Amino acid sequence: MVRPEGSVDVCPVNKEAWEARAEAKKTDCGGASVYHCLSDIKGWKWEKCVEKTLISEGFCPIFTSDGYLDWKQCNNSEPSCPNSSYVSNEVYKYSTCFGYNTAGDDFVNQCDDSAFPVHILIIAIVLLLILICGAAILIIHRCRKRKNPVFEEDLVSFCPDGKDGKVKGVAKMFQVKDGVSTLLKEEVKSLVVEGKMGTSVFSTSSWILEECAKKLKWNFKRYRYTNLPNTVDDKTILLVYGWFGIWNDNLCSIDAVKTACSCLSNMLADKTKQVKIIFVMRKDLFNKYKDEVFERYSELFLNEICLDNTNTHKEYSTYLKKKVKGPCKNSDCKCKKLTTEIIHGEKDNFVGMPLKLNIISNHHDLISNFTDRGDILKAMVNHIAGLEQKTDMKIIYDWITYICLKGQFSRSEPFDEDLVKNLNLEISSSCFDEHDSRFQRYFRLRYRDQQINVSTDRARYVFWHPFIYICAFHALYNKDNEIVMTHCNVDAILELVRPIGHNVSNSYIEVVADEHCVNLFKKRMSQVGLRERYICHPLLKTHELHQS
Repeated sequence: MVRPEGSVDVCPVNKEAWEARAEAKKTDCGGASVYHCLSDIKGWKWEKCVEKTLISEGFCPIFTSDGYLDWKQCNNSEPSCPNSSYVSNEVYKYSTCFGYNTAGDDFVNQCDDSAFPVHILIIAIVLLLILICGAAILIIHRCRKRKNPVFEEDLVSFCPDGKDGKVKGVAKMFQVKDGVSTLLKEEVKSLVVEGKMGTSVFSTSSWILEECAKKLKWNFKRYRYTNLPNTVDDKTILLVYGWFGIWNDNLCSIDAVKTACSCLSNMLADKTKQVKIIFVMRKDLFNKYKDEVFERYSELFLNEICLDNTNTHKEYSTYLKKKVKGPCKNSDCKCKKLTTEIIHGEKDNFVGMPLKLNIISNHHDLISNFTDRGDILKAMVNHIAGLEQKTDMKIIYDWITYICLKGQFSRSEPFDEDLVKNLNLEISSSCFDEHDSRFQRYFRLRYRDQQINVSTDRARYVFWHPFIYICAFHALYNKDNEIVMTHCNVDAILELVRPIGHNVSNSYIEVVADEHCVNLFKKRMSQVGLRERYICHPLLKTHELHQS
């Protein structure tokens, strides 16, 4: 097999050889880019200058076909798999990430052809071909089982390679460093990482968590704010997320938030233990409740990092050119006129630029609608609604409907046959295929299930980002609001639906229910015994319940 032009035989597998090679290639690098030698998905090795980034435990950095830095899951049975997070240009510490690296540690001799007798070279080539074929079969098998390194309920950042629908939670180095340097200070006990939807708040917080724990040699835990323990072990860093709701503020969460803040305040007040806390917050909700809720526990919120507007338009422009405009061969496509200024927009300023670019790169067909409307929510809602009319995408539309209404899908949970029958959905539990690229553009494995290596039969699948769920919810609500109010999971309705006349604070992602829909929901909540529990919610406040 002929080696691709520009590739190299081997990558250096120790610090000295790596630094020597980096010194030799330093004239090729500039700015924030540094020397990297990585394999691609086919096993070929390349030397390139790219910006370094943090790689999670158990993953290896690779180059995409376009030269971007991506990552794949390491074979955990290999002893040299990364056992902690690390910077991408220190991958030489984990030799298994290079795959078949023929020259071993002796990187200097990679170009000395005289070192190999011809017959040995022929044998080596034959063996290499066998290994490559075996590796290809293994890669195909693993790709079917591969779990992407994404974060549950996170705000996903700039995606280096989104054309296949794989979404990465990517944190910028300088943001992580700022957070780490702040939290490592002895006097700092807590840190708020905030930003609007789509600015990588959760994934940035997770990197800060792991890096601080590594440097301090402490334990770390992640908890949803409603599931906090009463106490934690000494020398523990907590990451607390999910404040106020999964998709939005459910308006009945203030008491639960106060309880969580009280619990966390007590943990920090315990002088017998060393504890630090990272708060993952959506900026608009943090500002909304800052005086009403958080002021009472001000000692928890003394240190803040805001992720809004920290990336440059130059970086976005490069991504737009390479991943959106470049692959499109239609010279008349409206993508050619897209600019970062147009994408930034005003109508949809609620959504961060990284998420908008992810969506546009994954769904090229919505660009025309997006440029006409200037609104990523409306464009995505229109895109989802249109799937119902496409023969090859009808199954995806039906699964979008089912998972939106149920909140998630798991083979271990009873499949709602009645719902499927009532809505004429042409799906069954056995036809959900997480390996299908069409499915991967909309759904993913829940982060928690991935982390504990849940089996396929018990795994739970959700939309790849909370905003995509919100778009699906809007599409279904626009089509039939009665179906949503009578069949959709209660949490989504409480978080995303407001009655007419209510002071809508997040009107961009919320929908309005008329009196008929409000009464349908009241009746439903009364029948299941939940109305009194959520009586403070505007949809359920004590007005006369009309029969419908």
